[in-house]
Amino acid sequence: MSTYKNIIGKDVNFLSTDPDNDAAEGQVWYNSTDNAFKDLLISSAWSSGSHLSTYRYGGAGGGTQTAAFVGGGYKSPAPDPVNVTEEYNGTGWGTSGNMNTARMYIGGSGTQTAGLASGGDQYPSPRYSILVEEYDGSSWTVQNTLPTQNKNMGSCGTQTASLNFGGSTPSATNVNNLYDGTNWTNTGHNLNTARFSLRGAGTSTAALASGGSPALNIAEEYNGSSWTSVNTSTNTFDAHASAGTQTAAAMFGGGNPTGGVSTDHNQYDGTTWTSAPSLALGRYYASMGPIGTQSSALCAGGNGPSSAAAGAATEEYNKSVNVVTAAAWAAGGNMLNNTQTYNGRSSAGTQNASRTFGGYVNPPGANTAENEAYDGTSWSEGPDLNQARRGQGGAGTEASAVCFGGFSPGPTLYNNTEVWNGSSWSEVNNLNTARNGLGSNGETGDAALAVGGANPAQATVEQWNGTSWTTKNSLPASKIDAGCAGPSTASVAMGGGPSPTNTSFEWDGTNWTAGGTMITAIQGNASGGTQTAAFSAGGYVGPAATVKTETYNGTSFATAPSLATARNGFSGSGTTALGLVYGGYSTTYSNATEEFTGETTALNIKTITTG
Repeated sequence: MSTYKNIIGKDVNFLSTDPDNDAAEGQVWYNSTDNAFKDLLISSAWSSGSHLSTYRYGGAGGGTQTAAFVGGGYKSPAPDPVNVTEEYNGTGWGTSGNMNTARMYIGGSGTQTAGLASGGDQYPSPRYSILVEEYDGSSWTVQNTLPTQNKNMGSCGTQTASLNFGGSTPSATNVNNLYDGTNWTNTGHNLNTARFSLRGAGTSTAALASGGSPALNIAEEYNGSSWTSVNTSTNTFDAHASAGTQTAAAMFGGGNPTGGVSTDHNQYDGTTWTSAPSLALGRYYASMGPIGTQSSALCAGGNGPSSAAAGAATEEYNKSVNVVTAAAWAAGGNMLNNTQTYNGRSSAGTQNASRTFGGYVNPPGANTAENEAYDGTSWSEGPDLNQARRGQGGAGTEASAVCFGGFSPGPTLYNNTEVWNGSSWSEVNNLNTARNGLGSNGETGDAALAVGGANPAQATVEQWNGTSWTTKNSLPASKIDAGCAGPSTASVAMGGGPSPTNTSFEWDGTNWTAGGTMITAIQGNASGGTQTAAFSAGGYVGPAATVKTETYNGTSFATAPSLATARNGFSGSGTTALGLVYGGYSTTYSNATEEFTGETTALNIKTITTG
């Protein structure tokens, strides 16, 4: 008689806690605390990733799920294609060097640091391109051209061994071209069925060509010398996206000539096709060129019923013992005191312990001295500030905060400073320069930084030591309503007016130096985190508030999940993993709170039941 150990090769372990790593895959154990048998299962699902900053479809793509690139594409309803390049780091998209020639329907292959873009459509002319460019992770270089103009082809391989097959020249073609890192050669190994809008996976000597128009579900394998027809896919859509290898491929999404859009996801094992979990958002012409593997794929951009939504959307597919929960903003408890904007904040507060004070409240349409604390669920009211004000700076924690500057209509500028000791506010030494619209940050009520400000716009910087303010080296340029993050000795100032900017400056305790360039020029943005792990949320982009969120790693900015409500002139605290924003203004004043939770993974542990 066979036993569990004979079959699996492992005993049924008795454990007081569940395993915390994937070594338990396929194993059964008894959890003595829960009084239950359990096992670790493989899960398969798509989850939302951060949006592209430039929505588009038909751009070249390549790389892996955690290191991908997309270049070019068509930004409907713009009249011309774009040359914008973005890179994905597994969390968000950051901008990189532009392609030399804007175009769409481009063949993509390679990696994030060694990518390739071939052919395409240079709308309005020429409609069929022979251009080829190589990407090194930061810039594009023009290379030798294709033997024949082509667009909307299948592609796969590496930067020095890439295939480009099928496409439109303008008629459907079965041509197969090989790139060796210098030149393209027509191999003479033609596809059996000429078609365009097909997609590829694999290498230059072991490739898979799938779908296309007019032969929607045709599949062929290439061995380096010839193409062989294989079992057909059940996906009857073309212009889908791809990932993987010849014997472990994935094709997902797509469209058809009648305007239908698919969420289908089909996988190929070298012999047969099987259905896999569907995309959340149907689209076609997502990034062209395989990205990732069959079990770890990426779908970026595309076109669909809502071109703006599809063109910016990113989804990640994972098949593993881990369940991935996508990063997202979610509603928290509303602030108590009506609707509030230009409020102070405890910049070093957390998602479960933050404080906001002062600001502009509407109704009744006046400055306020209100003081509220957030516990991760709801706001509670505490003793008021001594001076009602708005546009002030704020720093510290929920229990130890400092409020400084601000103004009243007129305007009357304040240099008043107040310190919160956990139970009340006390007047202390004033700022040296009265102003409003300050950027601010700091670790406690005894350590803060006042950055820039208004009336007039200025680059003035002062540092608070718990007793007095000291004027420090100024910003390289004036900033009003900039988002700031980090302690008073190592911070970053992001965006800011007088009109929205995309500059950031880093502070080392003595000097300011240029930081990374933001993806979007902005001011009035909420912020939190540290100098090397900061977030900027919302803000004013002109002529309106935005929902956009960006993260900063100390070098570059990347996109992050958007807010639910567009607003500017509001406050934030917390971290890039557990962030918090509250208040603000868009077309109306807001008392809304939103909480950010970064992407998480957890083992897919299941309890075994009977019956």
